[in-house]
Amino acid sequence: QVAHTFAYTYASYGIMNEHKLAFGESTCSARITAASLAHNGTALFSNKELSMIALERCKTARCAIETMGHFATTQGGFYGEDVGVDAGGETLIVADTKESWVFHILADPTGRSAIWGA
Repeated sequence: QVAHTFAYTYASYGIMNEHKLAFGESTCSARITAASLAHNGTALFSNKELSMIALERCKTARCAIETMGHFATTQGGFYGEDVGVDAGGETLIVADTKESWVFHILADPTGRSAIWGA
């Protein structure tokens, strides 16, 4: 837990916080997929949870990327929109007032971590 979190706007994923950290999203294919804990799977985080955690804690795109990668790889794994290959991965465009990144993520073979790149 952190002592203070930032205000943010979200829809089906985090959109923007009070520091102008913003996200765009696209579901994409992935050869490795995982199911969520809620659906008898092993993974805890989707792009929705990861983006909201990043918006609560970060002021910069770089911080958001590092935070989402950390949570997905060490705190519970990643699941995509669907367990099928066509929608098992996610791409997030992450931008602040100085830089922008493309963050791509998919489940790892165990379903308890993630593979990501930015």
